[in-house]
Amino acid sequence: MPADNLRPEPSAIMAEKALLSCMIREPAQFIARGIAEGLCDDSFSTPATRIFFRSIVDDFHAHGDLDLTAFVQRRHTEGTLQRMGGPSQVTDIYTYAATGHAWQQWLDQVKEAHALRLALGCARRLSEIESSADAVAEVTDALEAIRKAAEGPRRSVAAKDAAREFLAQLEADHKAGAFPGAETGLVQLDLVSGGMRPGEFWVIAGRPSRGKSVVMIQIAAGFLTRGENVAIFSLEMMAREVIGRLVTVLGRVNYQAITQPRNATAADLSRIHGAVEKLARDLHLWIDPTAGQSLETIRAEAQRLRDMHGGLALVVVDYLQLIRGGRTKNETREEEIARVSGGLKQLAKELRCPVLSASQLNEAGQTRESRAIEQDADALLFIGDDGIKIGKLRNGPRNDVLPLFLNGEAQRFTANAKP
Repeated sequence: MPADNLRPEPSAIMAEKALLSCMIREPAQFIARGIAEGLCDDSFSTPATRIFFRSIVDDFHAHGDLDLTAFVQRRHTEGTLQRMGGPSQVTDIYTYAATGHAWQQWLDQVKEAHALRLALGCARRLSEIESSADAVAEVTDALEAIRKAAEGPRRSVAAKDAAREFLAQLEADHKAGAFPGAETGLVQLDLVSGGMRPGEFWVIAGRPSRGKSVVMIQIAAGFLTRGENVAIFSLEMMAREVIGRLVTVLGRVNYQAITQPRNATAADLSRIHGAVEKLARDLHLWIDPTAGQSLETIRAEAQRLRDMHGGLALVVVDYLQLIRGGRTKNETREEEIARVSGGLKQLAKELRCPVLSASQLNEAGQTRESRAIEQDADALLFIGDDGIKIGKLRNGPRNDVLPLFLNGEAQRFTANAKP
């Protein structure tokens, strides 16, 4: 057997026990700190310490505190106490570190050992890989995982770095003569908003059948024609319906040729085929038509698409009130929707791209079921009889009414469309 295979797994058992001791003695302070600094199950080197960590975190989140006697009893009831090392191990860890004075030192040791374990694992897998493409993929993924293990999440940004990034982007936009954000394809809107910026949450609001989905599909089509990656989460329409609307916009086909294909002309069919071929061959679009999705499932799929395809330029969620928020027994519907709205804003920041969604309006003309939507949104647009009204625009004026009207036949908003 090669000598490399005999090398023991790197570990920092004493530091692991010290961290666990701090977390179980002072959970309110050290559990949140540990998670914020990147601690996870895999940070720990043995099954016992991994189970111990997960049990501490789950117990604290479930009960809001940690009582040692109750903690041990619950682990006994669920059958994990012996896998953690038994009651004596719990007592040993509890008394291991009287204070958290060396927390950062212990944390650094645990992170270093975790990073080395990941590096060794990568080396072992590389020895069995037979193609250069697979080797590149393995090394790329491993480097990012090792960095995260060693450094933890990159949260704070130094002012000098943020200032340099700001100035570089400003000068690039000035030289290019471009909008600061991505163009929506609605010229009047781009002129007042400067386009959609990374991390922004945009909401299209309107009464039923007033064109909310049309605006979102039209904006998505603009991103796609520029060759950018777009993910559409359609909780209301099937995937083929989303494609039908995109084909209408991209192929400039009368929508009736899609909904009533028996009446389509030869020219219509030719344009439809051309648009479909372009979608299938050239455009970077992913559609998730799963009904009844939660914010967590949307986030997980968006993260997967981002990681697989090198980022997303736009995420569309149609529509906000259909997302399940995991409503608890004592929670109101307004509180549930507020959590979903805030979650979509955080998703935009996390993915570093605009997130575009829609909201229905109530009888009073306000966003339905929660005013938090208006607070969370960076841009809130209302579809009315006199055009699209800017209810909120973080980077521009509000209350302007843009002369944009729905043309149902073309499935787009234009200045000269039929009201």
